[in-house]
Amino acid sequence: MSNQLFQATQGKLRFAICEDSFAIYCNDYLLFKLMVNCAVEKYQGSGKDQDDGQYIFSCENQTSFRWLGKSSQWEEKEYHLELNEHGFIFRVKVKGHGALGRVKYFQGSEYEFSRYFIPNPLGGEKELPQYHSPVQDGSIAMQYHTPPLLAFPFEFESKGWLALGLAPQPGSYNLETFDYCYSSDNSCSLATDYIGYTRCDGELEVAAISGTFGKDEYDALGEYAAMLYDCCGCVRKDWSRSPRWWYGPFFCGWGEQETLNPHDQFSAATQKNYTWMSNKLDELELKPTAIIIDDKWQATYGEAEPDPDKWPNMRAFTDMEHQKGRKVILWFKTWNHEGLDTEECVQWYSLPQGADPTSPRYRQRIEETFYRLLSADAGCCNCDGFKVDFANVMPLGPNLSSHGGIYGLELLKCYLKLIYDTAKSINPDCLINNSCSHPYFAEVTDQCRLHDYFQGQRSAQRVMNYRYKLHQAAMPGVLIDTDTVRSTYQETLHYIKNCGKIGAPNLYFLTGTQKVPFDKSLHDALKQSWQDYSTTVQSKI
Repeated sequence: MSNQLFQATQGKLRFAICEDSFAIYCNDYLLFKLMVNCAVEKYQGSGKDQDDGQYIFSCENQTSFRWLGKSSQWEEKEYHLELNEHGFIFRVKVKGHGALGRVKYFQGSEYEFSRYFIPNPLGGEKELPQYHSPVQDGSIAMQYHTPPLLAFPFEFESKGWLALGLAPQPGSYNLETFDYCYSSDNSCSLATDYIGYTRCDGELEVAAISGTFGKDEYDALGEYAAMLYDCCGCVRKDWSRSPRWWYGPFFCGWGEQETLNPHDQFSAATQKNYTWMSNKLDELELKPTAIIIDDKWQATYGEAEPDPDKWPNMRAFTDMEHQKGRKVILWFKTWNHEGLDTEECVQWYSLPQGADPTSPRYRQRIEETFYRLLSADAGCCNCDGFKVDFANVMPLGPNLSSHGGIYGLELLKCYLKLIYDTAKSINPDCLINNSCSHPYFAEVTDQCRLHDYFQGQRSAQRVMNYRYKLHQAAMPGVLIDTDTVRSTYQETLHYIKNCGKIGAPNLYFLTGTQKVPFDKSLHDALKQSWQDYSTTVQSKI
């Protein structure tokens, strides 16, 4: 190890500060020796960014340390390590000119972890929590959780878990992935990529890296989230005073659409079919607080107006549900540009790729459309919120253009903020349900989905508990939509009985199939679980 200059202790962690690195210990057990050397590549630049290795070190106090140097692509680089109550933040600042490409943190670092955790539900054969060994590269990207927590918890046998995560400032999330990289010399590094969408003209701080310690992977992630709230500009939210109906239970018509028309469930999203579903709920004596009209009630996804052939009078349906004591939520498909003009879209070489929330014309469309969908005024639909879906299919990759010039998670935040703020300005009581699992998105989230379950796993409760724990680590106290499980009869019944322990039950079907008959046992279990859940909720709010 290079010459040790200082020692500092923060909570359970001890730091040995050196000329070109800092080592992290738990008691006397080495966790990492992190080299300060970070490559900040220029997008489509020539050659790699390499530090000259001649750092000028300074210690401001026992919690703040700086390394100043130069590199092959930047006039000056500054590394700043800050220790705080949550752990540490490592900042990287460059001086010069150029668009940013890939940023590789802590090149050549030494490690002692035995495995690491990818906090990102992947679906299918990878439904269950995914753990990698140190010699396996890994990536966190948008999947069911959009976005997920951008941090890797690393396990140190019998010592605990250290999470290293991206910690940008608000407005600086022009990125989409976070990577763990193994090198053949048995060293490791972390990386992200700006793909040219962020430019430095003078001085710029790239996304910082935070380090937080916990007794297990979820505890370490919870500390990571706390760091983002307390030190990196994310806004905490209190869900404890949410309207009672937000807690559910809910009924979503997607599964029944599939039963009604197994070859084209989209065509089954009609007022006639949902009126039948509403009456069937009454017949079964099931009392959800809201009914969710799913894909595809719209004439076109981009315009998001009711299809007049399918929904000749959506207001009449909404009024009927309100009289029954139920709210009406509309499934909303993000990014899809069906029906939009090119100027309302993110473009790739002038070709529309998806709705552009920074386009003035698209923003005006959302304001006008949401008024017609959510307002109680005459001629409006008087609906009660949105189930926001498909956020992970946003336009990604190089050479995209938006009116606002932003990209990745920053563009996603802009879109969800447009949806959230516009909806709340029309109907403050409306519910916004989404798939976010990151502190930067807490302020635009009322309720998080656990999302689709791949029935081949036969691990529904473990899978959904895993997703629940990630949401609670990211946004403590956020309301949970447990979605549904329709697998074997036994697994379906088990989830119906137990999903209320982690969130709001959400039923997707009202009639049986060959594998899952809607028989008396299932019906009785469903009624009892909803009653038990509602009693528990009522006692807490």
